[in-house]
Amino acid sequence: MKNYKHYRLIILFCLCFLAVANVNAQSDWQLTAEENESMSPFLFDDDMILEGKISYENSCTSCHGMPGQADYTPMAPSPGDPASDQFQLQSDGALFHKIKTGRGTMPKFEDVFADDETWNLLAFIRSFNENYKQPIPDLGGIEIPEYSMKLAFDENIDKLVVKVFAKELPQSDVSVSAFVKGSFGKYLIGKAQTDELGIAYLDVDPSLPGDAEGKLDIMVKVTKGYGLAKMNANMIMAKPTVRKSAIEGRHIWSNDKNAPIWLKVSFFITIFGVWLVLFFIVFGLRGINKANKEEE
Repeated sequence: MKNYKHYRLIILFCLCFLAVANVNAQSDWQLTAEENESMSPFLFDDDMILEGKISYENSCTSCHGMPGQADYTPMAPSPGDPASDQFQLQSDGALFHKIKTGRGTMPKFEDVFADDETWNLLAFIRSFNENYKQPIPDLGGIEIPEYSMKLAFDENIDKLVVKVFAKELPQSDVSVSAFVKGSFGKYLIGKAQTDELGIAYLDVDPSLPGDAEGKLDIMVKVTKGYGLAKMNANMIMAKPTVRKSAIEGRHIWSNDKNAPIWLKVSFFITIFGVWLVLFFIVFGLRGINKANKEEE
């Protein structure tokens, strides 16, 4: 019996030791100085934050909850709130490489997110820190270019043509993204790189619905390193669409004049029925009152 108690104590001690060792192992992140000092090759902007938000909601909320809400899953070690100092006091490089490599219950996302998608996550996480200033490396006197664009639509091949310039010179190897702006956000048309002539071609779905003239509100973004430019335009590049009123015709959600006939008939029958019931109640009460008086 005594030996059995000793075995129980030994097993309990081993379990506690393993639990503590596991917590320490997960908390002990090994990063090189180079990894810790890594900086984003992109300037964090609203588009990066939006894309990072989508990735975060799809892959991170199950453990970390929403930043600033402290609704993370209770675990050992705690996943923590990305809006807290536990995260915000770390360098961009540290967070980037921890997301990539993972440790313990924190999965690695190296095979899930490309580097630019991981930086999008960082942009979203940093958006909850009003005191954050993005570090930019010493570019060694290299000037960050100021890009300009010219847009055109080639209806023969259904492509948006984007020409990118800096100081009126064509710029090659620049990343170009185009979006359709709508009531519920942005819809990605496509992404491409400029060629040696500074031109990028993006396929446009010919079935996209435009306005009555076939126009779309689009936003084009160009990036290369820390160079960034955006341009908004309203262009004819879609299928003309005549938009009908959502309440046109007789519908339940229409106005009073266009309400369905059956609904109007049902309404008046219901009102008539209610008044009829009230009439019978009043008539019955009068009859009871009259009968009581006759008995007296």
